[in-house]
Amino acid sequence: MTALAGCHSLGARMTTAVQDGFCKFSHHCYRRGYSQGASCGQLKHHDVLSLRHYKARQLTNSSRLKVLAVDYPKPNFEKSSTFQGAANLSMKLRSAARPEMPLTVVIAGAGLAGLCTAKYLADAGHKPVVLESREVLGGKVAAWRDEHGDAYETGLHIFAGAYPNTMNMFKELDIEDRLQWKSHSMIFARPDAPGSFSTFDFPDLPAPINGIIAILRNNQMLTWREKVQFALGLLPAIVQGQSYIERKDKLTVSQRMKKQGVPARVNDEVFIATAKSLNFIDPDDLSMTVVLTALNRFLRERHGSKMAFLDGLPPERLCQPIVDHFKQRGGEIRMNSKLQQIELNTDDSVKCFKLADGSAVQGDLYVSAMPG
Repeated sequence: MTALAGCHSLGARMTTAVQDGFCKFSHHCYRRGYSQGASCGQLKHHDVLSLRHYKARQLTNSSRLKVLAVDYPKPNFEKSSTFQGAANLSMKLRSAARPEMPLTVVIAGAGLAGLCTAKYLADAGHKPVVLESREVLGGKVAAWRDEHGDAYETGLHIFAGAYPNTMNMFKELDIEDRLQWKSHSMIFARPDAPGSFSTFDFPDLPAPINGIIAILRNNQMLTWREKVQFALGLLPAIVQGQSYIERKDKLTVSQRMKKQGVPARVNDEVFIATAKSLNFIDPDDLSMTVVLTALNRFLRERHGSKMAFLDGLPPERLCQPIVDHFKQRGGEIRMNSKLQQIELNTDDSVKCFKLADGSAVQGDLYVSAMPG
């Protein structure tokens, strides 16, 4: 769940690599421009590394790196109730009677939230107008190319089986083949032991048994006492569900872990990465509800914690297909259109979006899909 760099296309494959002890990656991707380590400097920018099994190996000077490509099949998450619920909701939007007077909905922000809002509004027969302040799509999943064609990303982005709306959208856009699924495991770098990793391997068993076994098997990070504490902390969420989870909104992740007796070491090794991957903020500032919601989905669904990488840059391989979809249905997107002010009417309803260039954009409804 932690990341060192962005993911790059290698057909429809994940790769397993074994490298000497200087630099080892686990389910992460490396691209020139992010790191120039002694042993990594030889790698070309199109090389993707994803280690399933890692070990130091003495290699000859002429062959410091060996790469083995391995395909992992897409998990069969379509049978889950959450995926079917997302698919049914989307179908209702597409099959609903077309509005006699379609609404023009102005959306500020062309990140995934804004683009997905536009997609489903267009599916329902309305006209979205998306405003983006920059010249690149994606928001927090934005990426750029330099003059050499190398990519700069905001981080490595994963797509989990427990994301039913996202998985359904990939299916509707017919871009499922752009997801590269990896083995069912979570691997965390250990700050206290550079070059070492802590692994949670999920067996091919129903949930939550597979998740419980993954926790019990882990011996690099958790002692048996800590495993029991960790499991007890998750048990109420599994049993009581979302109502319990929402009651924990008053606690941050760090506060909840401390209250549960989880060592600070585990918080540093697991939950800093988890918090940043979910909301791009530290566990000291993130509500425990967010993490518990994700963990609960992972533990309740057999394939919920299985993860995939996108086979290229998100703006190109994910965001652009969404834009193409809603533009074909009458929507618009305006790049380099920075929102300067939300102008209100006397009754506090929105009158228009004022842009930095002095122009105004009016609509029937307005949506802010910008970071809070």
